[in-house]
Formats: sequence, C-alpha cells, structure tokens
Amino acid sequence: MTRTALISWLAVTLCGACFYACGSAETDSSGASATVGKCSYGNIFSGLSECKQYTGSDWTAEAAQADCQAGGGSAPPSGTWSAKAACVVDPTLGSCPVIPPDGPEFVIEIGGSDRRDCTASAHACTAFLRGTFIASEDNCPGYSQAPQACDDATVFQWPTQTCVPALEGEPPGATHGEVCTWNLISGSTEEGRSYADYGSCEIVYTNRPYYPLPAWEEPPAEDPRYDDEAWLAESNWVASQVRSSACSCCHSDVATLGSARWSIDAGPGWVDTMSEEGLALFAGHTDSSTLGAFADPEDNNGFDRINSAMPTTDVERMLAFFQGELEHRSVTDAYLESLPDIGGPLILQRDYVPGTCGAGEGLDGDGNLIWNGGEARYLYVLSADAANPGLPPNLHLPVGTLWLA
Repeated sequence: MTRTALISWLAVTLCGACFYACGSAETDSSGASATVGKCSYGNIFSGLSECKQYTGSDWTAEAAQADCQAGGGSAPPSGTWSAKAACVVDPTLGSCPVIPPDGPEFVIEIGGSDRRDCTASAHACTAFLRGTFIASEDNCPGYSQAPQACDDATVFQWPTQTCVPALEGEPPGATHGEVCTWNLISGSTEEGRSYADYGSCEIVYTNRPYYPLPAWEEPPAEDPRYDDEAWLAESNWVASQVRSSACSCCHSDVATLGSARWSIDAGPGWVDTMSEEGLALFAGHTDSSTLGAFADPEDNNGFDRINSAMPTTDVERMLAFFQGELEHRSVTDAYLESLPDIGGPLILQRDYVPGTCGAGEGLDGDGNLIWNGGEARYLYVLSADAANPGLPPNLHLPVGTLWLA
C-alpha cells in the first residue's frame, strides 16, 4: 500500500486570477518584535524561500524549535531554527499572519519577486492556512483587497447539473426543451446564452475561489482596431464564448465584488485588461490540463476545454484570436518559452511519487485503514500503478482508485 500526498481541491486560477481571502482582516504582523525565534526553509510546493515567525505569546522556544524541526504543511522537516531572531526575507511577495483557532499565532514571510507567484501565494495563505495575505507593494501590487467572508460556503462543492426552462424570449433548450448546465468552473451553458442565467456562480466560487483585482491594463479610449469590423467581430465572439462559460463568474460584470483582473465587460478593448501570461495560456502556449476539463465537449454543451484553456465551441478560432493579440503586443518567443505550465501545487501533486506508509499506518488485521498523516479532506487508497488524483470532472477518480473517503 502506498501513501498519497494530500491534494487540495482549491486550485490556482483557470480563467486568470480568480481567488479569495479568508481569515481575520484585523490580523497583522506587529507581533514579530515579540518573537521567540524563526524557522527558515524552502516551500516544498512552490520552491520559494519562506520564513515562519513565532509571534504568539504562547510559544516557548522549545515548542517553536520542535515545530521548526517537525515541518508540516508547506515546510519540510528540519528547517533552520534561529532563536530570538526576526524573519528578514528579501525580496518578498508578502506576509501571511495566521491566528489558529487552537494554537499560538505565527507569521509566514514569503520570498520571491516574480509577479506570477502572487496568486498562488495569496491562495495558499488564505485558503490553506486561513491567514490574511499582506501583499508586497513592490512585487504583488493589487493583491491586498478586502477579503470575502470565510465560512463553510467556500468549501469546494462538487459539480452538479441544473436543467431549467429557457428564459422568456430565448429559444427552447437542447435537452427536451430545457437548458442543462454543469455548476463547475470548467462548465459552460449552451452557446449564445449567459452562464450566470443557467449555472451557479456561487458554486463556481468554491471551485476556484474568487477575489477582485484591478485590470492588468485599462483599455485605451481610442484604438484603430475599434474601427476594424473583422477584429471587432472576433473580439465579440470570444467575449460571447466567455459569457457562456463559468469564466464569466469572475471575468465580467457578474462578479459580485468586481472582476478578477480581466473582464469581457470592459468595452471593445476588453482584451487589453488581460496580461501577456493570460494571452499565452489562451493561445495554447502553456498547459492547464491539471485544472480539469470534460473529456468529451458534448458533455459540456459542445464547449471544449481539453484542447483550449478557454472553453470554446471552435478551438482553432479561439487560439487564433489570442495568438493575434500576442503578436499585436509584440510578445517574444523567448517570453512565451519562459512561462511555466498552469497548476502550481497541482502539478507537483500530479508528479508526486508516493512512498511506503509510515510506522503504524496501513491496513491492520481487522481491515481498518490507519492514517496518521494529519488532517485531510479526501483520503485515497490507490493501486500502486495508479495516477495521482486531481480535479473533477476528469481527474478525480484515476484508474486504480480502490477507495475514497
């Protein structure tokens, strides 16, 4: 029997930067001056340098040092312990003060300067540690927004399908006169309809947590392309495809607190609100398959997310539009080749090689499964040659799944 690493169902972005923050908004790192020590290490998921500051008054030097040596979460065992020392991480993406419900306070200082790591770092802080992400103004501008409320409603909700009559004035639905839509981040309603009218953005926000962010760049008031009927037709078509998909929950005026970085409702030049990294993803230069997709587009109202990161009924047309935008911005091949695939910890989970169970773990003589690996929302027992589990709708039950709790 093998032991599979814990997988989080709350992943980094599918449709741009779409995440939320949980925890106490009043939390800050002012307690750092009263620290009993610090623990320095490299994050086992991101590879970034991190430092844990033991700020809570209930910490003793002995307990803090033991915690540092034990590791856990994103920290490997045997971190570097320094008594009565404060974390100094430079450059930094930000800090993550945490007030656990059943333990002393601490602050994680997150190293790095690559803006592409901001989303994953903020998400790891808020969703996994239940902390408050305090972004570096230099390296992660715009990521310190007021957090959305944190409650059970933000726990991942599994996909469900809703079938309802078409809205008044719209043609009958394709399924016995009804419109059937999957409530899932990779889901789409019927082409030409609005996802928000037929799917649940509330469920989608639990799949890929939602957080408002300012536009990457505001569209210009005037642009020669606005007079180009062919370009406008393609831009409007892409926007309509987004509107029919769950991406619109975060990237349109439907977003309850404001759009997350880019929005199809930003006017004729809406695509200018998207970063070069986003354009590269949707033009097919980076892989986001770890985020899950319907294996057969016919199960998703004809929208394909296997061959296009942006769900679409016409893959070639969608890829061509975003490739054209890359060329319009003179994005170089060298830049495109430098971009990592999308998935962060999910890629590490996919590639993780399980080891043997620890002492006292496994199946006992009565057939009971003994797990000492700490808290887990989902626990798998897999055959030795099975792929690691991933996100629904196509990766959550790999061939060789023997048991899932």
